[in-house]
Amino acid sequence: MKRFAIIIFMLMILSATAFAKNVTVTGTGMTPSEAENDALRAAVENTVGVLVDSETLVQNSMLIHDQIYTQSRGFVNDYQVLSREQVGGTWRVTINATVDDQPNSRLMNELTRLGIINVQLRNPKIAVYVPEQHLNYSVGGAGAETAIVKTLLNAGFNFVTEVGTGLSYQNPMSMNAAQMKAAAEKFGVDIMIVGESFSEGVGDLGNYLPGNQQTNMRACRARVEAKMFIVRTGQIIAADGKYGSAYDNSEAIAAKKALVKAGEQVGDYFVEQITGMYTSRQGLEVVVYGADFSKINLVQSGLGRVSRVKNVNLSNYESGRAVFTVMYGGSPQTLFNELQAVTNAELILQSLAYNTLTVSVR
Repeated sequence: MKRFAIIIFMLMILSATAFAKNVTVTGTGMTPSEAENDALRAAVENTVGVLVDSETLVQNSMLIHDQIYTQSRGFVNDYQVLSREQVGGTWRVTINATVDDQPNSRLMNELTRLGIINVQLRNPKIAVYVPEQHLNYSVGGAGAETAIVKTLLNAGFNFVTEVGTGLSYQNPMSMNAAQMKAAAEKFGVDIMIVGESFSEGVGDLGNYLPGNQQTNMRACRARVEAKMFIVRTGQIIAADGKYGSAYDNSEAIAAKKALVKAGEQVGDYFVEQITGMYTSRQGLEVVVYGADFSKINLVQSGLGRVSRVKNVNLSNYESGRAVFTVMYGGSPQTLFNELQAVTNAELILQSLAYNTLTVSVR
């Protein structure tokens, strides 16, 4: 147990330092205010430079300048002025700024709307590489990796690859940016999740029950640690670790169950990060075709029952075609899956786009 605890502690340190949002930059201007605004622009420019590859930055330099950099203050969550000084006739202001670069932040959504960043964060091709180890002996398979893949598929992501033995890195959490990018390009994906998983037997289950009675059931604990990055830029956009516990009369099976439980939690975490389910909701358009309005009304009622949907508004109806605008944090594919589960009618998926879901109902 002591060895397992040490490994867990080291993994938690790695997770905590995986990525940071704070940047320290300096701006210049004829007045302190101008210099401060220039520093805010520099903070956002620094962040955009990480999110967007250099070729795209050059091709869209004027668009980014006019639509992003001129509105820099709106993309900075918080900042602190570290110093102000006047050098000749010019002011220099240094700030430490926090720019939110998470998948569903205002900055990411604006870059997506402008076409600077495409829909890869909303409908991505994803590869998952999370090898595992049982600290007492070899269990075999990849329970945590499979659990993460299953969670992503259940959330509506259709292009998910389970790497398994397709890569041979022994310590994925230690992979550098070049290694991660090479691994992702091998599988032709937009986003890659890499990590490690460990399990260890912790004795008879009865040791953890009142009375310490012997049950002949073996208990195991597991830890799954993983990080997710955008292939095109190499930026790590999320990292976390989860625990799982399980028991069985076979220690190998108990270990596998514990790894699966931890893997499912990690999968849920990454689904949240990609779709933005627990960040600010975004406007989606739901186009519904029905034989009559009673059918369309079933879809409207269904939208009202989806827990993550807010503000369902019928913006247009004509000749059996209705257009609803809703606020929703997930992808259109995920919305369709959830809507299908709560609607008392047969829904047929017609098309998906970044912010549009089109269905027919019968």
